[in-house]
Amino acid sequence: MTNPSPQDELRSRRRSALIDVARRLSSTENIDDLIDDILGTSREVMDCEVCSILLHVEETEGDLQIRSTLQVNQSSPVTVPHGKGIAGQVFTTREPINIEDAQKDPRHYTPSSDKSGLVTRAMLTIPLLEGDRCLGVMQAINPNNTPHFDSEDQDIFETFGSLISVTLMRLESQKIAIREAQARQELDLAREIQQSFLPEPKTQFDNLMLEAFYEPASEIGGDFYFWHLLEPGNHVLFGIGDVTGKGLPAALDMTRASTLIASTAQRCLAIGFDQWVTELNEKLCRFMTAGRFIAINCVLLHLPRRRAHLCIAGLPNPKFFDGLAWRDVTAPTNPPLGIAPTVDYQTTKAPLGAAQQLLLYSDGILELTQEGSGAAFEDEAFESTLANLTMLDSKISPLEQVVSAWREFGGPRPAYLDDATLLMASDLSPRPPTDLAFTCNPDNIGEARAFFEEWAQYAGFDEQTTGLLILGADEVLTNIVRHAYPCPENAVGGEGPVTCRVKTDHDALIFNIDHRGSGISNEEFQKLVTEPSPDTRIGGLGGHVINEVFDQIDFQTTPEHSRITLAKNWL
Repeated sequence: MTNPSPQDELRSRRRSALIDVARRLSSTENIDDLIDDILGTSREVMDCEVCSILLHVEETEGDLQIRSTLQVNQSSPVTVPHGKGIAGQVFTTREPINIEDAQKDPRHYTPSSDKSGLVTRAMLTIPLLEGDRCLGVMQAINPNNTPHFDSEDQDIFETFGSLISVTLMRLESQKIAIREAQARQELDLAREIQQSFLPEPKTQFDNLMLEAFYEPASEIGGDFYFWHLLEPGNHVLFGIGDVTGKGLPAALDMTRASTLIASTAQRCLAIGFDQWVTELNEKLCRFMTAGRFIAINCVLLHLPRRRAHLCIAGLPNPKFFDGLAWRDVTAPTNPPLGIAPTVDYQTTKAPLGAAQQLLLYSDGILELTQEGSGAAFEDEAFESTLANLTMLDSKISPLEQVVSAWREFGGPRPAYLDDATLLMASDLSPRPPTDLAFTCNPDNIGEARAFFEEWAQYAGFDEQTTGLLILGADEVLTNIVRHAYPCPENAVGGEGPVTCRVKTDHDALIFNIDHRGSGISNEEFQKLVTEPSPDTRIGGLGGHVINEVFDQIDFQTTPEHSRITLAKNWL
């Protein structure tokens, strides 16, 4: 057996130190003890000469007060003024800076009150972020065995910093809970801390309502849910996760994943959703021990256009309600996070216009076993529950209805095989009428144009696509007036009953136009497209216009009835 390399030994020490500090941070009660603990461990983790933490001074706009591992007698704390030096820039921009020689960098700043005499060479500075707030910065200075810090050093330091940020923010609010929990069992304490990482179970962003239900199978669970409104306020990142295993190890992994998601959520918009999930997996792989992983389903939603990116990684496919029935979301499947660092995670795009509700759920919902019969909730009860939900005019929400049916199915002594989590996203935007019946004549086509325009806007199509969709629909209706119904000589066109109906599926917005006049076949339509006659023009037969605007076109004709189906893909 070959001896481990120095680099492997360093990684092992770092992993052990991070796990140890994550446990100790959650039980520290004194802020001074906490900072000393942070500094000592961070220097060990980074294997460097000095580590410093510069925290924001609340009484000023942006001054940073330094605490360092250097033992120097100072008459007063050393402070970096607002915006000064590399630390000030990182605090302002919230982006890390890694430099090889600070003495040659014009941004380097040494306070006049600093008596340490430290000669700074290589310096790695990271922001301490909690959501959209910056609490301060951390610096690692002069690595012991290398000339500068590399990308692996930066990843380790950023992960360490994310744990510290959460702890600093929550320290005061957890003091009372920790004191009370010290008299109880260790698992009770861990559960309270873990649940502090979860947001409130119900919130609303614009016309998006998010509701969550979470019930652990034992004292400490590994499931979690999250949502974050991203700057500048037009995207929401939300989802659920399921950590393998139970107890303290699962709780630690859950808090790590929640922290990483919160601290990196904004990068979704900078690098793309699929790359963000890939990066999240890479970071988790560095700390997940063999055989441990995190299954996750997450959604990045653009609120104004109601377009969603979905990533499915190890959990059941979400379901969506399209106004008529609950259906499975069709999307690429990915392995859970934390197993292999080289996976490129695949996402899918979907419109919320196809779904009034989107339901994400963990395995524990399906695996609940009924007392006595041994039947699982997933066998028939889950689909039956969804089919019988009261979506409108109900005193309790659809999510509460699912939870009630789930509890009733389990009975007074249910067998919980796993933690159970539900997250329902509901679109509260007013849904346009799905039917329009009118007498089709040149004077009434405007009413139908408005119907198509309202649905195109509700579906989130951009202005150009909406305009083309109205143009194509206008062409179809003009053809019905001119060619489907008999008209007297020299008249612009006849008139007759027409019904427009809209339905949605996972792929497209679909219009069915029914009339009782003369129709054409698909073959005749294709001939109009490929062999246009002189009468083929806007406001005439215009088959080429219809063919260009819509993604699927179908003509069904009988002597008594004709139907034209026009589908416009969401994406």
